[in-house]
Amino acid sequence: MTLLVAGATFVLMEPATYAMHRWVMHGRGRALHLSHHRRGSEGFELNDWYPVLFAALGMLTFAAGASIGQLHLLVPVSLGSAAYGAAYLVVHDLYIHRRVPALSFEWAPLDRLKAAHRVHHLFNGEPYGMLFPVVPAELRRRAAASPDDPFPPSRRGSRPPQVPVEA
Repeated sequence: MTLLVAGATFVLMEPATYAMHRWVMHGRGRALHLSHHRRGSEGFELNDWYPVLFAALGMLTFAAGASIGQLHLLVPVSLGSAAYGAAYLVVHDLYIHRRVPALSFEWAPLDRLKAAHRVHHLFNGEPYGMLFPVVPAELRRRAAASPDDPFPPSRRGSRPPQVPVEA
């Protein structure tokens, strides 16, 4: 049961992340998130307060589940959420944005996610999801025509990633 709840939470974190990113970070919470969309920002961004807040909520959820018998299912919920957060950190901060240059890496299976996030940064809209993004066909076409790469190059250089344009 614990693995099922943790796995379900991991999967459900994508629509929760989508909603938070679209309606909070690009809505009322935009003031913090703007720092993430500025080129050349290095070090701590105001946007980094979001994962700090999410981690604090996760720790409180874990503590409640571990301390209060009737809330025991909050333990696997917090573990699934933490696993999603770790995956998000690796994909978004380390792979796509290369926020820690010493830990940046290349891995072809993640190129589709990088290309989808490039579309988000190019047009400041869809896709808002991260690990399972849905990129509208028109945005894929527009991105394919753009030479702009909003992400820093790897040590070996890079070219703008492309989400395949379906015919």
